[in-house]
Order: sequence, then C-alpha cells, then structure tokens
Amino acid sequence: MSIRNESLVKVWNGKDLIEENIQFLKKPTTKVNFPLSDYMEDIIQDLIDTYQATPCAGIAANQIGYDKSIFIGMEIDDRPEEDKDDGENLDEVERDPDNYDIYINPQIDRINKASVQTGDEGCLSIPNLTLEITRYDKIKVRYYNTEGKAIKKPLDKFISRLYQHELDHLNGILMIEDKNRIKDAFINEQISEDLFHKLLERFNK
Repeated sequence: MSIRNESLVKVWNGKDLIEENIQFLKKPTTKVNFPLSDYMEDIIQDLIDTYQATPCAGIAANQIGYDKSIFIGMEIDDRPEEDKDDGENLDEVERDPDNYDIYINPQIDRINKASVQTGDEGCLSIPNLTLEITRYDKIKVRYYNTEGKAIKKPLDKFISRLYQHELDHLNGILMIEDKNRIKDAFINEQISEDLFHKLLERFNK
C-alpha cells in the first residue's frame, strides 16, 4: 500500500486557496458496505500507513482522497476511571503510531449539551493553523470495526473532541466553518492574515 501524507487534500498551499480541494472536502462521504471489499481493505491500509507516518491524532479517508465514511484515530481507552492513574486523561497521553482504531460509518447517538470543552485543534487539511474550539464533551457514539461489528461507547475529553473533528470531516465540515465555536486562532508565519481571512470568508458566507 502507500503512505499518502505527501498528497493530503489541503484547502490552501500557503499562498492561495485550492477550490477543487475545498469542494471535495465539503462533500459528505459515502457509507461503507460489509463485508469489506478488497478496495476498502486497500483504503484502510493506506490510512494506517499514512497515520503511522504523519504526526497527528486522526485522519479521515477524504483527507487522503477517498470518498468513504471511515477514519483512523487514537485508540479509545476502555479502562474504568478507577483503574487509571491519578490525574491521567487523554489530553496528556502521548501519541503512539501503533495504537489506533479504525472507525467505520461513525455516528453520534447522544450528546450531553450541558457538557462542553474548549481545546486547541489543528487539521492536516488546513496546515499552519491552530484554532481554539468549543465542542461537546460527553457524547455517546456508534461505529463499526473492520469485521462489521457495531461498537457503542461513551466518550469524553480529548477522544471526544477527536471523534467529533473526524466525523465532521466525513460529513463535509471543516473546523473553520462555525465561527461561533472558534474562540481564538493561531496562524503560522507561513500563512498571511489576508489568506486566513479569505479562508474564513470562503467557509462562512
């Protein structure tokens, strides 16, 4: 298979917006059918190879050019709270490239609207930009593993934010699109203020 971090679908190149890529990323992905075809197995391997070679917490299939509802991300910690070290939470866990889950046809079944969190988010499709974004904290999700088994879990903290970020990708939504959720922005010097505001205008018409 192949590592596709050199061909990640990005909204800009540092100088201009890339409209063709924006239109592709804004298109909701299609559901995955079971049993998995050889083509889907190839996509999963490409996701794994790219994830392991790219410093990130997760990658959606459309970020590497595939129109399928699947993403790879940090593995969910299933241990009960009493079994975790004092003060441990997923915001403090270092990324292990060999520690991941495959999330197929993911969805959110329930949201605790009274529970919110605010944290920094970056995006491989919008390089050189970090946004401070407010999202729901406690959510209940459902997704399928590679055997087609439905997995239902409650999520909170960092893994909840990651899940929502990647699910947004699969639904054709980028983190830049809801100005009401954005609390602050940190722009790398490789991106001009003018290009950043152009991006804001493009996604918040």
